[in-house]
Amino acid sequence: MSSARTHAIDLATGHPATGIVWALRFAADGTAERIANDKVDEMLREPAGGWIWVHLALADTRCRGWITQYAPISEMAREVLAGPEKHLRLDVLGDEVVGVVPDLQQGFIETGDELVRLRFVMTERMMITARQQPVHSVEHTRRAIDSGKRFPTVVSFLDAIIDHFADAIAQMGERLGGELDVIEENVMREEPADEQRRVGKVRLQAARVHRQLAQLKAMFARLEPRLAAHNKPAADSIGALAHKLDAIDHEIGSIYERARLLLDEAAAKVSAITNKRLFTLSILTACLLPPTLVTGFFGMNTKDLPFQNTDGGTWLALLVAFAAGAISYWALRKMRAL
Repeated sequence: MSSARTHAIDLATGHPATGIVWALRFAADGTAERIANDKVDEMLREPAGGWIWVHLALADTRCRGWITQYAPISEMAREVLAGPEKHLRLDVLGDEVVGVVPDLQQGFIETGDELVRLRFVMTERMMITARQQPVHSVEHTRRAIDSGKRFPTVVSFLDAIIDHFADAIAQMGERLGGELDVIEENVMREEPADEQRRVGKVRLQAARVHRQLAQLKAMFARLEPRLAAHNKPAADSIGALAHKLDAIDHEIGSIYERARLLLDEAAAKVSAITNKRLFTLSILTACLLPPTLVTGFFGMNTKDLPFQNTDGGTWLALLVAFAAGAISYWALRKMRAL
């Protein structure tokens, strides 16, 4: 009980840097080494070579405290990094590049389909990233670093993050395309049952991803000429990323259009099946209406009904009902209603 209380006090009174998820220092050759959280502030003040990556979880209030009190960035960059804004943005603020970019949520085992936000502030010797939920690109970049991947510059690191996001979207596109293949087979071969709902989900996901890619592509296109003036390698890298996003966006757009056409085809087939059933029901109703009238007539409790005192009158009345139905069917065929 006492240890739990002590831990709670440490969380409340501890230095904000204790809430940092992880921090890495990259040498000039791109190799990385882990930095203890209590050494992060000191390392950021050192004018040594290489650069530093600090990753934050915004769900931890200590990380927000570190951003507010200790992060060596401008006030506007602090607002972008810790603020509530969820709209995509990419700006150059002096020597800082700040942004809010899309990413996919990272689950315990696999990547989810939900789009979340990754915030970052970048300078020539520092990258600070922050997220509300675990994100795919950062997690896979960290795994690449653990496997020996080298990032000699901050720009190469940003390139890797966006590249992982683009690869994840490409894989999602392949999965959505495979889903459409199965749905198309079902629509073409049998009566559509749940296909409209499934196509609707694919189309909705493709629309969401397409909107994010289009915005991200436009932001990179605007950023490239602004960086070209003082950082040509960074501008070239941003331009290459924009081209890759454009190719993936084209694929996602194709999936969206294909889903739209398939949804129209499934709806048309369901409508044709419904019309056919309604037509059959209408014909049955038209054929059964005269016999119903006949049976209603013979069901009246009045005097002088036909066949009332005739032997086999019931069978004669039944014959009249059948004849009325047959005449109705003949009339419908004559009028080419069938």
